[in-house]
This record gives sequence, C-alpha cells and structure tokens, in this order.
Amino acid sequence: MMTRRRLVACIAAASVSAFALVAHAIDRDFTVHNSTGGTIAQLYASPTTTTQWGGDLLGSDVLPNGRAVALHYTPSMYRGQCVFDIKVVDGEGNQSVVSALNLCTITDVTFSRENGRVVYHAE
Repeated sequence: MMTRRRLVACIAAASVSAFALVAHAIDRDFTVHNSTGGTIAQLYASPTTTTQWGGDLLGSDVLPNGRAVALHYTPSMYRGQCVFDIKVVDGEGNQSVVSALNLCTITDVTFSRENGRVVYHAE
C-alpha cells in the first residue's frame, strides 16, 4: 500500500516531468554552423504554415564563415509546430530559404554552398 508521503512524492515528480516536457515542446533551440564561405548577416525562422518571417535570430550580430552560434528560439505563438523554414541572408544581401527543418528533432544545422545555392546538413 502506498503511503501518503510516497503518493505526494510521485505526484510532485510527475508534475516536474510534465513541466519539463511542456518547456521542451515550446523551445526550438538549435546550433547554426556557417560553412558558406561568407558571412551570414541575418537568419530568420518561420513555420512552414506561414509566409511571415519573425525577427532576425542573430540580432545585431553576424555569423562569420567557420563559426557557430547556439540559438535559443522560443516561438511562443507557434506552440506545437515543429517544421520551420529558415531564411539565410549573406553579407551582400543575397537571400536563400531552406525549407522544412524539423526543429523538434534537429539540434545542429550546418549551412554551406553547392553550385551557388545555400544548402544545409542537419543533425
């Protein structure tokens, strides 16, 4: 028979686990690696279901070639969404869009160039 103390402990543990799952479900944290050969000046993310881009995820910073940055992305208005498009703007203003990245499962994205196009490899 379960004692009252053990029951309270089980409920508390379940509550903490549920809170952690909800927090993880909202955050879309990922690390961006730049292997494009140039600077990434701006980086945007948007769910594939919308055509509007949010703010620049790099803020006032840029991401030089060969460098990486960990991004804490919490799109509160898109809770429950996992699949996002990413727009990369280089130092000369050229824009490339990479479609359908699942930010619920991806933790690292490396952008590079192939035949003049920005491509990605995700882990």
